Amino acid sequence: RGENVPPIDVYRIGELHFIVDGHHRVSVAHALGLSVIDAYVTQVITRLNSSGIRYRGDLIVKDYRRLFLERVPLSGESRAAVVLSDPWDYAELGEHIEAWGFRLMQDEGRFSDRGTIAARWYQEEFVPVVAMLRQADLVGERTDAEAYLVVSGERYRLIRTHRWSDEVVNALRDRMRS
Repeated sequence: RGENVPPIDVYRIGELHFIVDGHHRVSVAHALGLSVIDAYVTQVITRLNSSGIRYRGDLIVKDYRRLFLERVPLSGESRAAVVLSDPWDYAELGEHIEAWGFRLMQDEGRFSDRGTIAARWYQEEFVPVVAMLRQADLVGERTDAEAYLVVSGERYRLIRTHRWSDEVVNALRDRMRS
């Protein structure tokens, strides 16, 4: 009818926009070949850095990371260093760290809070294991945390054999390189 189309309402998280009001106006704009539409944009500030959010799937990774950091409250350098691509891996890594912390408390005979466990796991477990994996050229295309998760899972499987033979080490090497 020649009237101006009212602006749509959207939420912006990272580079991703969610239409709150105006779905029909957006479909009409697409049908008319318009590349621009007026919008009221509400920027959503998240607990985790929203950079890199371009698709809905990116939100899933960020949400699992947020949950992981509630379980394992890493900070500073350690927080930035522990990055995984698969959202489910955050839950698995959280379980590994909690098990590590439980064994530590048993060995020391005293309780430690989550923050202490997270800091000690990073310094006493993660950093040395990743250094060992880098020295053996076993990180490959993975992030450090992904490589750690593979060897951490394999360690539990291999420990059940109660031996560290060439066969076991070669199996670990093959698993890490695949």
